Amino acid sequence: MKLQEKRKAAGLTQAQLAATSGLSVRTIQHYEQGLLDLNKAAAVTVWRLARALGCQVEDLLYLDEAELEMQEA
Repeated sequence: MKLQEKRKAAGLTQAQLAATSGLSVRTIQHYEQGLLDLNKAAAVTVWRLARALGCQVEDLLYLDEAELEMQEA
């Protein structure tokens, strides 16, 4: 899962990410376990996570082939 990989790369626990992003630990867990789909989250939720992890919003989302081609153009 992208979120878990980014969190671990940043050296954060779920609790630290939750505190930094303003989300609950349970919410972080659900996104990491795939119980919630981060692609369907509110934009502000994804933005808060990206900001807390020091990455771009796009780094946390799964994009399909067409979207990837559009970004590269």
